[in-house]
Amino acid sequence: MIGDVVVITVLTIVGFATHETLGQTGRLVITIAAFLAAWAFVAPWFGVFDQVTIGQAGAVWRIALAWVAAAPLGAVLRGLVLRQDVPPVFVLVMMIVTGVGLVVWRAILTRFA
Repeated sequence: MIGDVVVITVLTIVGFATHETLGQTGRLVITIAAFLAAWAFVAPWFGVFDQVTIGQAGAVWRIALAWVAAAPLGAVLRGLVLRQDVPPVFVLVMMIVTGVGLVVWRAILTRFA
């Protein structure tokens, strides 16, 4: 789970850096917290923290599926806290970029587990 937190946090920071908004610390923290909360809520439903899943290379698909479910929830949570609309393109980019990051990280973990 620590690796998941690191991936979500680092990729969110990279996104803020890409948009030159790193100075908006409050938004950054809210964004990270919203997506981590969504991940913490959704991921267990897909069994992504189960030891059996972590050790099986074929189970990495669960990570992608769980993130596809968690990303929109995280975006909605962020939008509610910031009182902003949730642009579909933001959800899509977050889903793809962070989803790939999580899958790659978990594939590496599975390789060494």
